[in-house]
Amino acid sequence: MKKTVLKIGRMVAIVSSCFLFGFVDASAQKILRKSENMRPVWLVSKTPETTNETFHYQLVEAENESLEKARHDCLLALSRYIGQAWKISGEAETDIRMEQKNGAYTESSVYNFHYKIENEEISVTTTKYDEYWEYVYYPGGGRYHCYVLFGVADVPVPRFDRLSFTRKYGVRGMVRSLIVPGWGQMYKGSTVKGLCILGGEVLLAGGIIVSESLRSSYVKKMHEQPKHQQTYNTKADNWENVRNVCIGAAAALYVYNLIDAIVMNGRKRAVVHRPVQFAMYPSVGECNGVSFALNF
Repeated sequence: MKKTVLKIGRMVAIVSSCFLFGFVDASAQKILRKSENMRPVWLVSKTPETTNETFHYQLVEAENESLEKARHDCLLALSRYIGQAWKISGEAETDIRMEQKNGAYTESSVYNFHYKIENEEISVTTTKYDEYWEYVYYPGGGRYHCYVLFGVADVPVPRFDRLSFTRKYGVRGMVRSLIVPGWGQMYKGSTVKGLCILGGEVLLAGGIIVSESLRSSYVKKMHEQPKHQQTYNTKADNWENVRNVCIGAAAALYVYNLIDAIVMNGRKRAVVHRPVQFAMYPSVGECNGVSFALNF
C-alpha cells in the first residue's frame, strides 16, 4: 500500500514539475514590440485572391537577432521556395533594385532571383507587398520574428496585382454586430473584446429572465397571501428594478457594440485594385459612331 502511494506521489510530482517548468518556459517568452497592434489578415487567416494566373501570393517567415538579418533571411527563404517550386537546382543570386525618391535611395519592393543552370539563366520576379514583425524576448536574449507577403511570378512576365492595405471595414463589422453582439469585433480581429461583449449580453439577458421570473413569482404570492402583501410587493418592486437595470445595461452595451464595430480599426486587410480596361469600337445603329466601354 505504501509503495503504491509513493508511486502515485512520484507521478503527481513529475507531472506537476513538467507543468510548472512548461508554464515558466512559456511565460518567459514575451512579445516586447511588434510592427502592428494586431497581426494582419494575410497572416492569421488567408492571403488575398489573385486577379490573374501570372503570379501567386506566398508567405515567408524567418527569425534572427536583428530585424535587418530577419528580413534578409526571409529573402533566402523565398529563394529556397522558388527553387523548389520551379524545380531549380543551384545557387540563387538576389538582385535588389533601388529607386530614388525625393533625392534619396530607398529599397524597392521588386526583387529578381537569378538562377544559373549550366549555361542557362532563369530569372524569377517577385514583389514585396507587406511585412509584419515581432520582437520576442527569450531567456537568452531577444529575437525578431519577421513575416513577409510576396507576390511570386509563375510566368516570365507577370501582371502583379496592385494592393492597398487598410484597417477600416466600413459597415461590414456593424452588420455582423447588429445580428450577433460582438461578432463584428471578432470579425475585425478583436476576439477578446467580441467575446466580452457577447458574454456581457448573455449575462444581462439571463439577469432579465431571472429577475422577471422572480418579480412575477412575488406578484403571484402577493395575490395568494394578502397578509404578506406588503413584503411581497417590496420584493417584487426590487426585482423589477433589477430587471430594468439589466435591460438598460443590455441596451447600452448593444449600442456600444454597434458604434465600436463601425468606428474602431481592425486587423490590417488587403484591398485588391482590379485593373480598369478601356475599349473603343465603332457601332452601327440609329446613330453611327464610336462606342466606349469600361470593364472592371
